[in-house]
Amino acid sequence: MSTPNRADDGGLGVTAPENRPTPVPALIDDVTRTAIHYRRNHFPYPDVDVSAWSLPVTGAVEHSLDLTLADLEALPARAATVLLECAGHRRTDFSPPISGVQWSLGALSQAQWAGISLASVLELAGVRPEAVEVVFHGADAGPFGELPGTHTFSRSIPIAKALHADTLLVTSMNGERLPREHGAPVRALVPGWYAMDSVKWITRIDVVTEPFRGPFQELDYRFQAVDDPGIGTRIDEMRIHALFASIADGDHVPAGAIELSGIAWSGVGVASVEVRVGAGDWEPAELVKSGPYERVLWTVTADLPSGQQTIAVRSTDALGRTQPVAPVWNRRGYVNNSVQRISVLAT
Repeated sequence: MSTPNRADDGGLGVTAPENRPTPVPALIDDVTRTAIHYRRNHFPYPDVDVSAWSLPVTGAVEHSLDLTLADLEALPARAATVLLECAGHRRTDFSPPISGVQWSLGALSQAQWAGISLASVLELAGVRPEAVEVVFHGADAGPFGELPGTHTFSRSIPIAKALHADTLLVTSMNGERLPREHGAPVRALVPGWYAMDSVKWITRIDVVTEPFRGPFQELDYRFQAVDDPGIGTRIDEMRIHALFASIADGDHVPAGAIELSGIAWSGVGVASVEVRVGAGDWEPAELVKSGPYERVLWTVTADLPSGQQTIAVRSTDALGRTQPVAPVWNRRGYVNNSVQRISVLAT
């Protein structure tokens, strides 16, 4: 099976469909400005008539619903600051190369999101005991590899995640009405998980009694090792990751003591960040933590001798898992959370 139809320009700018990264230094800010929040699209932007939009909720429920935007916004409001990361972030690090959007750095951003808890809607509908997943169907659609026909971007999440109070149906981004580019009028927000589950331009929600088998669920966004003859395993929780933000590969910097800073994140929380110069010891960084779904800021003072220097940063999550030394190769080039290394010239 070939990968879905994707046009890209190497992850360096606007693409058609539009895919563009956020400048890494901007991630130091508590909120990424909407205009530079990263964008990941599988197809051209859909045309959604907001004035006529409604949200059917069907399937394994006691009461099927068809909610207007006003109906949704009459439910109790909920907000959260959440970092979203594309599962293909840093795909360009894989060797041999892997097809797909050629993301380097920056396929992640942090925003303030507001809407209502999905659990509030499911409570109105009454989820039946035999339900196993909730499926979000998006308005964006197009071809998928060699499969015939047109396919909507649809994803499912387990019932337990759907009923978590922090899983949202979002109508607002950074204090303003959710823009078209990020899923208006309503998108899902699944905190702590890779962003493909935060489906945009939602047109329908189905509660199902069997695992969903749409192509973007069963054939894509799966971790398939090179020796796996099957379709691999589902990707969900974001893996531990840290990046430099104050310095970049190829920079010229002053030799001697220098303060370095960056970000770290994971789906379960960040326990520690360490930085190493050359083959020296790993030195612990100071952390500034915030909300449970936000990136952590880190800073450390490093001593750079004169000359070309390699600097590395790694992080460990709240469950004791540390970033791998090298990318863990898989057929689709997903979830690369390997240790970041940069080379700088200190003079």
